[in-house]
Amino acid sequence: MDKVQEKWITDFFIIKKKHHWFLIPTPVFYYHKYEFLETGVYTPSWGLTIRWLIFMAGVQSQKAYSKK
Repeated sequence: MDKVQEKWITDFFIIKKKHHWFLIPTPVFYYHKYEFLETGVYTPSWGLTIRWLIFMAGVQSQKAYSKK
């Protein structure tokens, strides 16, 4: 039997926001069971960000859709 490898689309980002301030460095983790993917399907996604002052840096990932 061949193994099916799951693929995830991952994005790293750093953003400087002017209207959201976090005085204490704050980690934020989120998970969505059904997040919209640009192919028109809903797949699981998760993300982790660190927010401090006007800066936000993080990673987000979403399961890619593969038709079998």
